[in-house]
Amino acid sequence: MRAPRPAGEGRRVLAATVDLFAVVCAPYLVMRGEDGRPLTALALLLGLSFANQVLLTYVIRASIGKLLTGIRVVRAVDGGRPGFWRTVYRWLSGLCWLPLQPYYWLRAFFRGVSGGGPARGTVADNDDGELYHGDLAGLRYARRRDLAG
Repeated sequence: MRAPRPAGEGRRVLAATVDLFAVVCAPYLVMRGEDGRPLTALALLLGLSFANQVLLTYVIRASIGKLLTGIRVVRAVDGGRPGFWRTVYRWLSGLCWLPLQPYYWLRAFFRGVSGGGPARGTVADNDDGELYHGDLAGLRYARRRDLAG
């Protein structure tokens, strides 16, 4: 079996937005009436994120947002099911990538102001902080209908 082509950027962004909304809103609604419980809310947020991005992806090949947008997570090499540890690696990489976004934006801004030239596209010199370097953790987002064919 050959690997299907990657899902489009718009579909991937919509899926990520739905995932973020689902994972952030639940702890907010649960903890809304509680005072002084930020660690409980953070633990709930991380637990829901893990369940959504790792457990659901491992079992049904998609998170909530990916299910709603018709995307499945597959191995980039052959389009097969993602393994548990690959999904964990992808989730942890995303958790490390997100907090670095303000750094990437500031670095790009100051590079433009100082006339430092465009980024070379390497991980060490990546202005936009793009996470999609090939297929992270050997996994790819593919449209569900591309898998059926």
